Amino acid sequence: MSSPDLKPLISHINLARGFRGGERQTELLIRELDALGFRQRLIAKPSEPLIVRLADLPALERRPVSGIVGATRAARGSDIVHSHEGRGIQAAALAGLYYKVPYVVTRRVTRPLKANPITRGMYQRAAALIGLSRHISQQLADYVGHTRIETVPSAYMPTSIDKDRVRALRERFGSQPIIGHVGALVIRHKGQPMLIDIARARPEYTIVLVGGGEDEQTLRHSAEGLSNVIFTGHVEDVPNHLAAFDVFAFPSRFEGLGSTLLDAIARELPVVASDVDGIPDIIQHETNGLLAPNDDLELWLQHVDRLVEDQDLGNRFALYNRELLSRYSAERMATAYRDLYASILG
Repeated sequence: MSSPDLKPLISHINLARGFRGGERQTELLIRELDALGFRQRLIAKPSEPLIVRLADLPALERRPVSGIVGATRAARGSDIVHSHEGRGIQAAALAGLYYKVPYVVTRRVTRPLKANPITRGMYQRAAALIGLSRHISQQLADYVGHTRIETVPSAYMPTSIDKDRVRALRERFGSQPIIGHVGALVIRHKGQPMLIDIARARPEYTIVLVGGGEDEQTLRHSAEGLSNVIFTGHVEDVPNHLAAFDVFAFPSRFEGLGSTLLDAIARELPVVASDVDGIPDIIQHETNGLLAPNDDLELWLQHVDRLVEDQDLGNRFALYNRELLSRYSAERMATAYRDLYASILG
């Protein structure tokens, strides 16, 4: 435990490769906690984007490790260990076992937890479990029973845009209404074949898919012969691409929360999304967006047509979303975790 004149040391474990939504949220939280004066340690794989991107925080102790054993050792001396992804919980639980450090786990995904007693025990021994959405929190409650469970949603990333870049993107995408999507090109998760089907049924719209992933070639093959489908690959300036869209489409087959939706509504885009898992925590049908089953093409077409044609509806959604975003700020997320840490440490 820290001496009385030192603030607690929070060690964040994220052993994921690449930089997706979970890593972006880890970065946002660490930056906000740094602004609050917390002592922090980041335990992550060397040279991964997360550990590289946070090199500008001089107060942050960065510990590159190769795996679970190294992560467990790196957590020694912490006051709280915070696991941000699936492998991290193993290291957090071992640190709790060997070093008697309380640990918390943020769960971001909806896939079922393993029924084996070892996995269940790791979750049950946590000082607290955090779900991004009510759906995930309920899954955790059903899984562990008595462990403390909190719901702390993701945060949107405040950004500025380059108007010249947005104008160039609009020119590149063409004069037709632009239906845009941002996400890893992983069909089993993000459901992008729905977008290819929309492009085929509505040649008067341009479908833009921002991102890369394991199914990019499969999706490109599906879109062969369609001149109104554009693949951008991975891009660094997602906000500029969002600002170039007319409608944001998010046909996920499962989703813990869908933090990309927050970035879309921050750009005041009208949204049509799948009615699954944690997405309704953000998008309420007919209140600030439109929802549809992720396999109902006819309903998706109706919703997209409606958002393209009815600008008053989009403006009404945008007005509601300006108020909504205050619930999803990085500052609010960090405050929730600050209070959680304090309650655990007493």
